[in-house]
Amino acid sequence: MNTWFAISWSIVFAVIAGCAPKSVSIPKGGDSGGKVAVGETLVQFSLLAALAADDYSGGAPLRDVLTSGDFGVGTFDRLDGEMIVLDGKIYQALADGTVREADLRGTTPFAAVTFFEEDGRIDDFSAATLEHLDQQLDRRLPRRNWPYAIRIDGQFTEVTVRSVPEQTPPYRPLVEVVKEQPTWEHRNINGTLVGLRCPAWMGTLNVSGYHWHFLSDDRDIGGHVLECNLDRGKLVYDECSSVLIRLPNSQEFANFDMDDVSQGDVDRIERQRGRE
Repeated sequence: MNTWFAISWSIVFAVIAGCAPKSVSIPKGGDSGGKVAVGETLVQFSLLAALAADDYSGGAPLRDVLTSGDFGVGTFDRLDGEMIVLDGKIYQALADGTVREADLRGTTPFAAVTFFEEDGRIDDFSAATLEHLDQQLDRRLPRRNWPYAIRIDGQFTEVTVRSVPEQTPPYRPLVEVVKEQPTWEHRNINGTLVGLRCPAWMGTLNVSGYHWHFLSDDRDIGGHVLECNLDRGKLVYDECSSVLIRLPNSQEFANFDMDDVSQGDVDRIERQRGRE
C-alpha cells in the first residue's frame, strides 16, 4: 500500500458565511490520527493529469476517501469501474453494467470528495441535455472561481452512462482506454447525479468544468454520465472554500510527465458529451 502525504493547494479561499469548518483526516506515514480544520474542503487524491498519463495502480485506501468526504467521484485500482460516493458510501459501477458497494480494503488512483452541506438549491430543475444542464448552472451558480459539489435527485427520461474496464500492464494512456468503453442508455429512471464543478484555474489538476456520475435509486445502475434528459429534479449545491490535494508517494507518480498530457486529452477523457 502506498504511503500518502497531503499538501494544501496554494489558493485557499475564506470560509463563506454559514459554513462551519470540518476536520479532514490526513494520514502521516500511514497513521490517520492527525486532523486539520480546513473549512468546506474539496479533498482530491492525486492529479487527473497523472491518471491520464496511466498512473492507475494502487493509490489511496478507500477508507481514507470516506474519512475525507461523503460525496464525490473517482475511480478504482487499475481503473476497475467508476466511483460514486453518495451518502457516505462508495459504489463501484463496473464495466459489465452492474453496481456494487466497494470493498473498502481497495484503493483508488484518483478521487475527489467533500462532506456535503447544502449552501443553495434549485427546486423543479429540468434539463433537455447534459450540455443544457451545464449551461444553466454556469448562469445560476453564484461564484465562477469556486469548486462546487452538486447533487441532483430526480426523474430522468434518459441517462447514458459509461464505465471503464480493469486494465493490465503495460498500461495504455487513458485517452486510448476510453475509446473502448462500454456504454449503456437507460430510460425512465429515477436516480441521483453526483457532480463536481471545478473552475478553470484548476486546469489539469481536475476536470475544468463539470464531471457527472449517476446512481439509480435502487443502486443497480450507475456510471460516468455522457448524456441525460432530466424531466424533473431537485438540485442542491455545496460551495467548497478550499482545495486539499493529497499526492501519492509512488514511483509512478514521481516519474509521470505533465508534458505527456494535454488539456484536450483531459476533456476527451472526462468531459465527453452525447451518446456514443
